[in-house]
Amino acid sequence: MIRMHGEYRRHLRSGIRVPVVLNYANHTIETTTLDISASGLRLKRPERVYIRPGEVIDVDFPGKAGMKVTATVAHTGKSHIGLQFYRRRFSDNELNKLYGAAPTWQRLAARSKRALWRNSRRLAIFLANTYLRSLIHALARPHFLFAVYGNKQQVGSYFTPRMAKRMPSNVVLGFIRNADMRGLLVASQFLEHELQEDSEKVRLYLDRLQRGYPNVQRIALVGRLPNFVMKAGIEITDPLVEGSLGTRYMIWDVARQMRERPQYCQQTSIVVLGGAGRIGNAVCQDLTGLYDKVIGFDPRYEEDKEITTERGTVLQTSSLAHLQGEKLYIGLTHHGDAMLELRHHITPGALIADDTHPCISLTARERLQESQIAVEKVVLSHEEFLMWPRMPAWNNRDIPGCLVEALVLLRQPDVGEGDFSAFCQEAEFLGFTGRLVSPLDE
Repeated sequence: MIRMHGEYRRHLRSGIRVPVVLNYANHTIETTTLDISASGLRLKRPERVYIRPGEVIDVDFPGKAGMKVTATVAHTGKSHIGLQFYRRRFSDNELNKLYGAAPTWQRLAARSKRALWRNSRRLAIFLANTYLRSLIHALARPHFLFAVYGNKQQVGSYFTPRMAKRMPSNVVLGFIRNADMRGLLVASQFLEHELQEDSEKVRLYLDRLQRGYPNVQRIALVGRLPNFVMKAGIEITDPLVEGSLGTRYMIWDVARQMRERPQYCQQTSIVVLGGAGRIGNAVCQDLTGLYDKVIGFDPRYEEDKEITTERGTVLQTSSLAHLQGEKLYIGLTHHGDAMLELRHHITPGALIADDTHPCISLTARERLQESQIAVEKVVLSHEEFLMWPRMPAWNNRDIPGCLVEALVLLRQPDVGEGDFSAFCQEAEFLGFTGRLVSPLDE
């Protein structure tokens, strides 16, 4: 599900072993792979060989014409070396060739492990929402909920239609902890398109959620759910939390860090892709405190409009010409892969900070990378935050921005009354920090 817990990876990466030759610093080393993914390798570390993290090496696959990659050593263990590719991804055809070169028993083992994980996850979700649901509620005693949704494919990763019939309409998917505050991640069995098209289902989702958890202090609404709620005519008041302040703080903190990178330290402007949206419009205003000019790009703008604030200028535009020469972008479009339509208008060497839902896919990132456009994922972190199991494409210690507002309001209930500066100060004081990380290959 979107922002749901669990792991489902785009490529199998369990026990596929093929020979490789490493070339670095005038040395040639033969070894074998332990795991293979689209963006990296895990190799068996030969005896008496130590390669420091950060080293760049060439990897050859003997007998595979043209299969040569450059990779960076991400980490080194006692028995393995982890590599991350440098400006490269394996295509589906290349991965199929490598998997095809592995012995049959290894391929069967990889498929069996994946099937075992998928079925174990489904069984765990089923048990947690039938026989163990009351026990989980009693043990968790949640202070807050994180309300999410998903599409048909994502839901199928967690339970089958037959299981769904025996489970409640709102499904518990994970446990969340931030310091001494406990929460549950809960998803509706209504699919994303159903919630978007049918306001009655949105009302049912929230009504059942609040009746099922009458004592929770906050219910954080994920992604587009606040839009669905407002479309349904429901006022977002306690315990419901819209989440925009947390998202805005996350983006503000990340935008500040983007300009601190040496290659971008001279930038005085930034582009918000999706600037006409509910969050995007506010983000454009927020970023004038960091940049002299903020370009809010969105096809919904009918004409260019320049707004001067006390701190800077916001240009609202749908003209692609205004993207030329810009190097820093915040991605807030309705769907991450919408970025592909813009790639020919974005300057090579640019950086996109992705906060789209669903985020930019691996395939789309590969095509952007061909145009020398880097993509990094926007997250928030806190040293005392834990989400288990983790959400797809997220580390289990990274926090979606739409959840942060609820976590801050649990500590300071009055700070969310529209004062963005006060919210930022409180979020920073409580230890929440925005970060840009490499996207996971989900």
